[in-house]
Amino acid sequence: MKCVCEESGAVRSGIRGILAGPPNKYGSRIMEKCDACDRFPSDESAGLSYARAKGGASRYDKRTRVIWCPK
Repeated sequence: MKCVCEESGAVRSGIRGILAGPPNKYGSRIMEKCDACDRFPSDESAGLSYARAKGGASRYDKRTRVIWCPK
């Protein structure tokens, strides 16, 4: 049985345990950990792992959401 983070759709990031919103006009995406499989302890660690795997950087936006920014 597939987890929510592995199903195809708008929130799939390509990395198990990480949900990613659709890219904005700059290519940045909002990152969250998958609460269903709980592979990461926090959204911050999920964002850093995504940045490590895909390149780019992870940071907070004005609402303290974790944002991934491409290079």
